[in-house]
Amino acid sequence: MISRHHLLAWMKVKSAAVVAICDPETSRAAARGAEFNIAANYRGVAEMLARERLDAVDVASPPETHADVVRLCAHHQVSVLCQKPLTPSLAQAEQLVAEVTGTIRLMVHENWRFRPYFRTIKKWLQEDRLGTIGACRLAYRSSGLLPQADGVRPALARQPRIQFEQHLMMREILIHHLDVVRWLLGPMQVVGAVGAAMVPDIRGETSATILLRTESGVPIIVEGNMAAAGLPARATDHVELMGERASVLFAEGHLERLGEDPERLTFDLDAAYQASFDHAVRHFAECLTSGAAFETDARENLATLRLLDAAERAAGLS
Repeated sequence: MISRHHLLAWMKVKSAAVVAICDPETSRAAARGAEFNIAANYRGVAEMLARERLDAVDVASPPETHADVVRLCAHHQVSVLCQKPLTPSLAQAEQLVAEVTGTIRLMVHENWRFRPYFRTIKKWLQEDRLGTIGACRLAYRSSGLLPQADGVRPALARQPRIQFEQHLMMREILIHHLDVVRWLLGPMQVVGAVGAAMVPDIRGETSATILLRTESGVPIIVEGNMAAAGLPARATDHVELMGERASVLFAEGHLERLGEDPERLTFDLDAAYQASFDHAVRHFAECLTSGAAFETDARENLATLRLLDAAERAAGLS
């Protein structure tokens, strides 16, 4: 499902050409290849790496496959852009990063922070438009795991695999928000967390709340619920960031800076969603060309995985 958004992004990178695609289900590889005019398709990564002369591989496969694919790429000295989470566990990620560092360049496709409204909030913080931050809340809520009027559960129609994942709300969704708050506000630690499995045939937690604290003591709440009756099936971000001179609110595509020098911006949510892929992929390609550091380098991303690991342990989910 997510590969289409990756490929739409790659089509906009003028310095790159997608020359091959790989999927164990060859019919899917062929269909995507035809859709995006990709010349070659393969069933296995090893065969693709052996036959093609590649500069980079974009990994958009399930998390349990990531480490093996990255190691294969490292063996062929091919750089990697890898979907989040880098591996199913923090320990596996730390081991993998240690193995491939110095061999290939590895960026984690942690694209939430590349959403245009979060880039705007970061700019305001860098320009000191808000003053000292006193509190922050990031929320993600939807009814996507509940049957809609037609009986379809949109979240499962979009990503069937999430029905059986042991860890859902935190590892699939809130990992993004943990990365965003860490990026916006700096180092922090988990104070506590709770997760609940509220939908009988969904294996993992469908709602979760994480309480964090920055090094200066600022409280941060990250929360999500994928079975909130009455809310839209499509989830959107809700942001509250309270500063001494101005505060930020974001909901339903509207970003407001309240207080000193107020400002209101509106974002098309569909465009912003794709833009996060576009910006992440372009950043990867540009850094490969220039040699600049990746913003979400795998070693840097370990800090996000450590927060996720701490939250799951605090909630008794690990």
